[in-house]
Amino acid sequence: MLVTKASVSSFLIALLILILGIYINRFNLKVAEITERYKCPACFGDSMCQVIDSNEISFEYTDFYSIFNNLFSVKNVYYGKYKDKKVIMKKLAQESELKTFDEMICSDDELHELCYQSESRKQDSKKNFYKLVESELANVGGDINNKMRLCPTTTKLEKLFVNVKFQSHAENKDYFKYLWSTIKINPEPLILQILPAKEGWPTPKYFGACGRLIVEEYIGLPLSSFIDEPWIRRAKIASSLLQAADTLMSKNSEFAFYLTDISMDNIAVNNEDKAIFVDLENIIIVEKNPPEKALVGIESWNETYTNAVDLDCQDCFVFSPNDICSHKVSDHNFYAICQHILTQALGTVFHNPGFLHDPPDYILQKHPTLIDLLEQCAKPDIGYSRIDIAHHLIVLLDSVIENA
Repeated sequence: MLVTKASVSSFLIALLILILGIYINRFNLKVAEITERYKCPACFGDSMCQVIDSNEISFEYTDFYSIFNNLFSVKNVYYGKYKDKKVIMKKLAQESELKTFDEMICSDDELHELCYQSESRKQDSKKNFYKLVESELANVGGDINNKMRLCPTTTKLEKLFVNVKFQSHAENKDYFKYLWSTIKINPEPLILQILPAKEGWPTPKYFGACGRLIVEEYIGLPLSSFIDEPWIRRAKIASSLLQAADTLMSKNSEFAFYLTDISMDNIAVNNEDKAIFVDLENIIIVEKNPPEKALVGIESWNETYTNAVDLDCQDCFVFSPNDICSHKVSDHNFYAICQHILTQALGTVFHNPGFLHDPPDYILQKHPTLIDLLEQCAKPDIGYSRIDIAHHLIVLLDSVIENA
């Protein structure tokens, strides 16, 4: 059968019209249409639903990056505008991951009340979701994919979540259903409320959630976009990043927070050249003053844990959750920043330059200890404290910036 040029042209025109129709529909899409709120309480909450329903939040198509992400749903992240400010809207998981979660709760008789297809959703809960939350945070099953861990005990679980809200009204009998679901899918909305930006934490402002969509402040471009900026500007950003790492560890008197998926793309830079952590899916939270009985058998508790991993392995972010959990203080955050961002494992066979690559000669002449501090922060010699070194590095970088 012969295929004529006319038939090929007709097919291509029809295909083009179809594609254009799809994207015109995408341009007309309302934020409310992607919330999946009918799946609650297996969702992130409803605190922003009224705002979204009244069209106070809209998709933004003002630049290529926003257009591309909003049309193609890259990583289920969308760009929008709320009260004349740019915001990020996240579904916090790929569609395949959300489908797997739904299949899990719908196929488990004890979790069936969370299934949006179930007729028993409105029945009184037969499952103790508080215990499920406790078990998930303690990682009782030793799940290597565990995203949020509270250790060495979960005795202060309720204190940790005291500021976490899911619904617009005060009373919420399904609180622990929301909490467990959020921990399982992605705990980022919890962390954004535990560590609110308004209190000085290096996190984006959290506006709230509607169904399986959260809304948070747009910070700026990822750290990787600044890799070729002038060195002084990179030094300013690096200093703020080290300070942010320290804040997570030391600001709260009861808990220390250690991010376990730190990369340049998970950090953004605001208009003041301050580094902000924008991907908070993976975290270990250490209770600093647990009951004495919880420390039985943990002889190393009062010793500062130093991550001594040194692999000639590109992008190998290696750490031990058990070691972090068995020490009151860990240098994990500084290990992640110094070895995997500022220096990119300086001296390995891969020769990745790192964020503070190529300091100018005049800087090195004025501050001859700079390179040594960077190297020691990445891989401290035995007996040296990475935390102390990081603090010295902050002071040096601030001095360089001040005298630039």
